[in-house]
Amino acid sequence: MYETHSSVQVNRHCGTRGASPTGTAERRPSSGGAKAPWLRLARLFQWGDKSLRAAEPATFDGPAGLALDAISDWVCNLDAEGRILCANFPMVRDFWREQGHLPGAFLSDLAPPEAREAMAMAWQGAISTGTTRTCEHEFKTAGRAAGWCQWTFQRLPAGTSGTAAVAIGRDITELRLLERQLLHAQRLGSIGTLASGIAHDLGNVLAPLVMSAELLKVRDDSEKNRALLEVMASSARRGAGLVRQVLLLSRNAENGAELVDLNHLVAEVGRLASATFASNIKVRTEPAGELWPVRADPTQIHQVLLNLCVNAREAMPHGGELCLATANLALDEASAHALPGGAPGRYAVLGATDTGMGIAPEIAGRIFDPFFTTKPAGESSGLGLSTARSIVRACGGFITFTTEVGRGSAFNVYLPAAGALAGVATDQPEPAPPRGNGERVLVVDDEEIFRDVSRRVLEAFGYVVHTAANGAEAVRALKREGEAFAAVLIDLNMPVMDGWSTIRACKAINPLVRLIAVSGLGDSSAPFAGEEVALRLTKPFSMATLLRGLRQVLTQPAAPALRTG
Repeated sequence: MYETHSSVQVNRHCGTRGASPTGTAERRPSSGGAKAPWLRLARLFQWGDKSLRAAEPATFDGPAGLALDAISDWVCNLDAEGRILCANFPMVRDFWREQGHLPGAFLSDLAPPEAREAMAMAWQGAISTGTTRTCEHEFKTAGRAAGWCQWTFQRLPAGTSGTAAVAIGRDITELRLLERQLLHAQRLGSIGTLASGIAHDLGNVLAPLVMSAELLKVRDDSEKNRALLEVMASSARRGAGLVRQVLLLSRNAENGAELVDLNHLVAEVGRLASATFASNIKVRTEPAGELWPVRADPTQIHQVLLNLCVNAREAMPHGGELCLATANLALDEASAHALPGGAPGRYAVLGATDTGMGIAPEIAGRIFDPFFTTKPAGESSGLGLSTARSIVRACGGFITFTTEVGRGSAFNVYLPAAGALAGVATDQPEPAPPRGNGERVLVVDDEEIFRDVSRRVLEAFGYVVHTAANGAEAVRALKREGEAFAAVLIDLNMPVMDGWSTIRACKAINPLVRLIAVSGLGDSSAPFAGEEVALRLTKPFSMATLLRGLRQVLTQPAAPALRTG
């Protein structure tokens, strides 16, 4: 079998190709034979003509050479001192132009200075012991971004024409990225476990604060004091929402979709950004009149908007302006086709425009990639825009952006309009909570502050309240009082006797008693089979939620199916 190489002279000693001074082609038999694979490969790889070392790098010839040129790994033949004798095409392509030469160069010269000692140890270990040795290091080759590679060294049999070992390099950048993603997922799982415990405790802290502020608003006629109390209650509710968002992210869970008014979210996030961003960043909002509602999880859309705001802040280190705006937009076929990811339909558009640095053209195409960030390691997860796009896509929408270096960026979130305005949350004042008629209620919770505030709220609205610090006390109270209690509020996470055990015991004492289960944000417990409660509340809840829920429970038949609120 013969090979023809136009304008290439084939070295007769080892099949090494170099530039031909005559520009002619030469035919020669390709190497072959039935020798041992490593020995045959070593002879094929031998570097023979020292005069060609300043010319094109030596590459492998023959059938084995064709196979080695076809793979993506880097393969080279080394002498006893670690110098490169021959290299396959991928290695020539990626390293020759960077180094200026390969034959005669030490393989360790291809590694960054900080990795050369580890490479030398791996190489020397393979030569001295005859075992396979590996090392990994960062690298950068011509025309490629920085990454990670792994080198494997294998000593060859003695007497293979000056070849001491073969080195095989592999780009493991993608593997490293996958490992990073796995570690990040594991960290999120750990955060979720930690957040669940913190969320339960925060629920116990925030619930009395919310209800106390609302109760004081009812009792205080001073408009100034009422406004201050509303700020307290609103801040506590927002804190609960932030904890809930952490839980959703760490558990990769979802809240239920509902009709959402984007203007309400824009106003809320605008206030938050104005209060927390640097004073040299001006935040303004431009809500559209009669904005179409969207069907989505409000917590997730809140997260999308926050991510866009944080990115805008980072783009304005010396100050600037951030504008949050909404608009209605109907896209036909032509206009939708002009937008990346667009589809015809009616959309409520959420816009975030900044006057920052803008996005460089070379990275603009990567900003939505998971883990992509321009910040130093450890300062950003690189998940902000990727998460935002995933949320928007799950809602059936899409995100576009425009940018100009030195002038700023504008992101537009297109969310499908849901149609009717019915059911959208508004800022209209709620009617006064319903009052009780002297019914006796037992509040069971291990948190003294929660018991005390719940008692004060219920008593202020016409109920007779008894309290118990744990399930065992509640059971004793029910045994003493018999059927005197109209309803029992039971926390699910208590010492001595947990909530569901208490529910079983209460049902056994009085099957007709109406039970309300109270859980913290981090509690994941669910009802046991055959056990029913009239209502389930999640801390922190408002005074109105408690009073309306209790009134509804007391006016319905005993032992209803589980509802949540």
